[in-house]
Amino acid sequence: MVTYYGKFLPDLSTVLAPLYQLLHHGCQWKWGAAQAGAFTKVKNLLQSASVLVHFDPEKELTVSCDASPYGIGAVLSHRMGDGSEKPIAFASRTLTKAERGYAQLDKEGLAIVFAVKRFHQYLYGRPFTVFTDHKPLMSLFSEHKGIPSMASARIQRWALTLSAYQYRIVYRAGKENANADALSRLPLPDIPASTPLPPETVFLLEKLSDSPVSAKQIKTWTERDKVLSKVKRFILQGWPGRLVDIEMKPFEKRKNELSVQDGCILWGSRVVVPPPGRARVLQEVHIAHPGVSRMKSLARAYVWWPNMDRDIEDKVQHCKECQENQKMPPPVPLQPWEWPSRPWSRLHVDFAGPFMGRMFLVMVDACTKWLEAHILKNITAPVTIDTLRQVFSIHGLPDVVVSDNGPTFTGEFFQEFLKKNGIRHIRTAPFHPASNGLAERAVQTLKEGLKKMSGANIETNLSRFLFQYRI
Repeated sequence: MVTYYGKFLPDLSTVLAPLYQLLHHGCQWKWGAAQAGAFTKVKNLLQSASVLVHFDPEKELTVSCDASPYGIGAVLSHRMGDGSEKPIAFASRTLTKAERGYAQLDKEGLAIVFAVKRFHQYLYGRPFTVFTDHKPLMSLFSEHKGIPSMASARIQRWALTLSAYQYRIVYRAGKENANADALSRLPLPDIPASTPLPPETVFLLEKLSDSPVSAKQIKTWTERDKVLSKVKRFILQGWPGRLVDIEMKPFEKRKNELSVQDGCILWGSRVVVPPPGRARVLQEVHIAHPGVSRMKSLARAYVWWPNMDRDIEDKVQHCKECQENQKMPPPVPLQPWEWPSRPWSRLHVDFAGPFMGRMFLVMVDACTKWLEAHILKNITAPVTIDTLRQVFSIHGLPDVVVSDNGPTFTGEFFQEFLKKNGIRHIRTAPFHPASNGLAERAVQTLKEGLKKMSGANIETNLSRFLFQYRI
């Protein structure tokens, strides 16, 4: 801190000479009256008129903040015409026992809120710049972004408090934030009488009549779990630059939204449940068999862990009662065939029979509904192809042939025949005869018509039926 404001301190080298002597090579460490006097004098210089300036409403205001594991510090400064910063006031205090258990993110945020409240009479109604050496606060307290919905309840309250001020938050590296850093590491022994508790209930599970897990159990399981113990340490002490452990990825993505309360990890207001307690939580939300969607909604209101949604889905899928009582999926709406651009462009074919001891090959034109029916000795591919050749020699080659997945239509013989004639083959969905509804309807019409015909000759009856049908 002395170095940071060194250019404003007169005869600094002379004043600090007794202290510099202790740093010489081979010098024996001895703290005497000269060193104590130099230390006291340099502290007085930091509070002298050489460094401090009076508040000027016309000059730009800056607030530098920092937090250490046991204290927070802040400096209110004016930016002078030459770009330098001269302090108006210093502030610091020691953290309470509860505040020392905050995550590092929360401690840095507490330093900003402490500074703004301490210097309220200077800052309220005026634009100012906040300097912090903790980058995650740039997005959480940004003046241009909304409050993250999954941030901890404490961060959201602080963001609402800061929204009443006209500030701009700027990142400043730790080595350039030495003035506030010194105050946080040597704070005044001022400790608040009590730490304010959040108005909302953090552990909502504790309010249930029969909670499956308790906060004490979660704390114990968290400390014993290999992954969650690391996550808790990173939250309290700061996250490393890069993590390669796959199990840590879900937590790293949410590192700016995680916090620690009474030894338990929270994501927003949700409790991160360790593996030993997950089965109990799933059993609790599944007790009335509400279904996947309702279970997810209930669980997301209280708890979270990686792949929680997948675990809920597995729970429902392996529940016999849920599977027996689940609703049938809604039927898929039918997709109608496009109307052909010309006659004999798309041909629907199917076999009918055995009917009256015979097999029939039925063909319907999708455009004109022209019906062709032929009696076959058998439904092998060669016989079917010969019949189609006769029909095509009269009416011409179609563009598309639609059929089911019968062995005759899917065989190599039939496919080669269509390919050589440049005909595209469309096969309908298996076990879904409605896809080829035109041919299916024609088969039913053929059977009903032949039953009404009198006479013993089936060939004659077929010719009479087709003549009457086409007319």
